[in-house]
Amino acid sequence: MRILHVVTWTGPGNPFGGPVRVAINDAEELRRRGHQVEVLAAQPPRRQRGSWRSADHDIRGFDARHVLPGAGFSGILAPGMLAWAWRNGRSFDVIHVHLARDLVTLPFAAIARRLGVPYVVQCHGMIDPSTRRSARVLDVLLTNRVLAGAGAVFVLTEHEQAAVRKAVPHGEMTFEVLPNGVPLPAPDEHPHTGPPELLFCARLHRRKRPVLFADMAVHLLASQRSARFSMIGADEGERHAVEQVLAASPYGRQVRLDGPVEPERVALRLTAADALVLPSVDEPFPMVVLESLAAGRPVVVTSSCGLADFVRRNDCGIVVADDNLGELIAAAAAMIDEPDRREAMGTAGRRAVERELGMSRVGEQLEHRYSEIVWAGWGTRGSHR
Repeated sequence: MRILHVVTWTGPGNPFGGPVRVAINDAEELRRRGHQVEVLAAQPPRRQRGSWRSADHDIRGFDARHVLPGAGFSGILAPGMLAWAWRNGRSFDVIHVHLARDLVTLPFAAIARRLGVPYVVQCHGMIDPSTRRSARVLDVLLTNRVLAGAGAVFVLTEHEQAAVRKAVPHGEMTFEVLPNGVPLPAPDEHPHTGPPELLFCARLHRRKRPVLFADMAVHLLASQRSARFSMIGADEGERHAVEQVLAASPYGRQVRLDGPVEPERVALRLTAADALVLPSVDEPFPMVVLESLAAGRPVVVTSSCGLADFVRRNDCGIVVADDNLGELIAAAAAMIDEPDRREAMGTAGRRAVERELGMSRVGEQLEHRYSEIVWAGWGTRGSHR
C-alpha cells in the first residue's frame, strides 16, 4: 500500500513531541513490512530554522507561518501543504492524520474526505472538551465532519474515547484503541559508574511540572545524596520559574538545565541516565515514558498518567500522587538509594514493552485497519457526508 502520515509540526528540538515520534515509528515499521510510506509536516520557514534539518530526512516539510498570534500550534497555517494535498492526495491508498485542533491537520483530513481517499485519524489526546470559542468554531466547521468521515478514530485509551465523544458529541464515529508502540534500542551492556542520574525529559510546560522536578532535585541534593539531576526540553513558559527555584538554593547549580534535543538523540539520552522522573499530570500516553522503559530505565510518573497502571502492573517504576512533592521526593530517593531495585525495575520495563507495546503489534493492527477501510470504500462514502 501507499500510505501517507500527516502531523502538525516538526522543527528544532521537536517541540511538538510525541505525535511526531509516533508518526516516524509507525512509518518505519510499515516500511519494514513492505509498504511505501511518506510523512508530511509543517515546519518553520527557512529564515527561522537556520541550518536545522530533520534527522528523519524522509519527512517532507512545508514552510508554515503563525496566522493566529498567541494560539501556539493551533494558529499555524501551511498553504503549500494543503495545495500539495489537493494535487497528490489521490495517489495514496490511505492517509493517516495525527489530528489536532489546528489549521494543518484538520484541513488536510477534510481534503482527504472531499477527495474520497480513505483516511484514519489519531487524536493523541488533543481532541478534548474545550471552552475556547476558537475550538467550538473549528469543531462546527471541521472536526465533526472529519471524525465522522474517518475509517477509524484511533485513541489511546477508553478514557480518551469518552473525552472525544464529549468534545464532539455530534456524528457517528468508529473508535479503535491503538497504543503507542516503541522500537527497542540495543541493550545497554555498559554498566553505569558514578552517581546515578535522574532525568526530566519533556517540554518545560506547566502541565509537565518541571518546577516540581526542580524542587525535588534541590531537596535531595540538600540531603547530601550522591546523585545527578538533569532537565532537557524546549521552553514553553516554565523555564524562568525553574531557574528561579534553582537560583534560590545553594544546590541549584548542581542541576543541569539544557535545551531541547533532537528526536533521534532522545533514546541515547534516556539510556545514558539511570531513571526518568516525569511529574506531569493528565498525560494520556507519554512516549518518553515508553522510550525510557524500552531502554531499560525505570520511571517515576503520577497517578493521572495514562501509563500509571502499566507501570504498577509490571513493577517497572514508581507511581506517585499528582502534585505531591513529598511522594515525588520519596520515589526519587528510592531510585537513588536502591540500585538493585532500580535495575530490576528497568529490566522489567524493557520486557513489558517488548511483550505488550512493541512496534510489530502496532504495525499489524495498522495494516489490518488500513486494509479494511480501503476495501470497504470508507473514503468514497465519507466524501458525501
